[in-house]
Amino acid sequence: MNIKKMLTENAHLTGVSGFFCAYGSFGVADGSDTDLAKAVESEMGFSAEYDKFSVKCELKEYENGVYSRNDYFTAKEDLVLNCYNSRFYLENGDYEVYTQFSSWQNESMGSWQDLVTGIEVSNHGIRTTHSATPMLAVHNKGNGKIYVFHLLPNAKWKIKISRVAITDRNNGVIIETGINEKGLNMKVKKGETIEMPQLFVFEAKSKIDLDAWKLHIVYNRLHPRKNLPVLYNSWLLKFDQIDVEDILRQADTAADIGVEQFLIDAGWFGSTENWGNEIGNWEENLVGGFHGRLMEVAEHVRSKGMKFGMWLEPERALKCTKAYENHPEYYREGNDGYVFLDFANDEAREYITNITLGLIEKYKLGFMKFDFNASLSFDSDGDGFYRYLKGAKQFVADVRAKFPDLYITNCASGGTRMDLYQQTIYDSIWYSDNQSPIAGIRIVKDTALRLPPCHLEKWDVRRYLGGVPKYACKELVSLPVSCHNATWDSVCSVTPEYTHAFLTGSPIGFSTDIASYPEEERKALKEHIAQFKRDREFYKNATLRIIHDAKGM
Repeated sequence: MNIKKMLTENAHLTGVSGFFCAYGSFGVADGSDTDLAKAVESEMGFSAEYDKFSVKCELKEYENGVYSRNDYFTAKEDLVLNCYNSRFYLENGDYEVYTQFSSWQNESMGSWQDLVTGIEVSNHGIRTTHSATPMLAVHNKGNGKIYVFHLLPNAKWKIKISRVAITDRNNGVIIETGINEKGLNMKVKKGETIEMPQLFVFEAKSKIDLDAWKLHIVYNRLHPRKNLPVLYNSWLLKFDQIDVEDILRQADTAADIGVEQFLIDAGWFGSTENWGNEIGNWEENLVGGFHGRLMEVAEHVRSKGMKFGMWLEPERALKCTKAYENHPEYYREGNDGYVFLDFANDEAREYITNITLGLIEKYKLGFMKFDFNASLSFDSDGDGFYRYLKGAKQFVADVRAKFPDLYITNCASGGTRMDLYQQTIYDSIWYSDNQSPIAGIRIVKDTALRLPPCHLEKWDVRRYLGGVPKYACKELVSLPVSCHNATWDSVCSVTPEYTHAFLTGSPIGFSTDIASYPEEERKALKEHIAQFKRDREFYKNATLRIIHDAKGM
């Protein structure tokens, strides 16, 4: 079965439910009797009218056989939606399925497994790649065909594949995608349209890289990158132990080797020495952090020709903070004393937007890193975080409307919201708190099955250890080691040549004590960065193909 047939003909199959399945206060509908519209040029689709709602599906064909599907549910009266699934049918066969697990320091870990009855992948809350990633590939072991499904989650999502009995002698496979119906009790007002998660589908030949380059080409053209800058981030230098003079030395070295944007990570805010108790109080800390010298650092960074940046976690706060005490109505209840800014609330969104704009204006920011270090599994509004994520997207759009050149890194405890939808909002991703260049090869390889490489920041996190003996050498030498997890509890040895090769094809970053690098290495990095700047127009649209997959790498 080819992709077009799967997308346009399965509603006519006897005994198989149609293009979609919806149920709620209006009853149940599955589109089995929907008349499909004929293809018009490169666009296809269908629509269905019911007494209380209507459904519209738009199908688009791109190059290399990539298709997208967008479903829209419009209420004709106030009603409740409990489920809406987009559906696809595959013929009977012996199938195996590829999915990915994802968590902090275990991002994009994928594997194939046989399809016996059914397999479901879904996220476990407000962060879209917490526990799983929104993709699935299915391989027919009989004829070798591979179909790849990529979801752009604008809500709590799911992808489910099930083997079903159509008749006593005939089986088939149904794939369902959409908003996760667990806990879904979405109130839809008359005339309101709910947009289901967009889906990309294509056929692949390679089990190794799932022909992800096809998706890269389409996505890069639909959402082109503006630039691929060279970055510095203070986090893995000394975490939150801020030494202003050390930061200034890093800035001097960064500017010398060609860094373009210099960011201060967590620890700059609050009113006590423990910033962990101050999340939500987004004002400069005068008794901790930079002790009132943040503006001095910002001006020094800009004097060196770099843009200055700051870390922010706009979506989380603590109940003990003034932010919550002054406006408890702006927040949703969470766990462990955390509360979550309610982006579905227009006033709450305006509140955090004004705070963010104020920081940008005060410190003349050109670079921000938005983090999200907690999760919420249940949406009290009953809409699977649909309106929350819509509001979060609007928040970033409002910030960009005033500062269109602002560069924003997407982070959520590393890579727990690392998906195609989020990358329509942000510029690039801090893909893991484990910034080891060795572990990074594995993470980049597997994440590139879902995302173009130009979105995946790569970071140099080395330190040089002196006084190390070397065989056949009379003098003690300096040995480069890299952080090999998220916390510097583990290290690994890497050569400069390996690191330079790793820092290729994506935004380059440094998050360590580059001021202490040997002069020879600083010179080599300066040359490497200069070459990267000459090549980055190519990298902005580059695709990634995996020729050989070494196990564990």
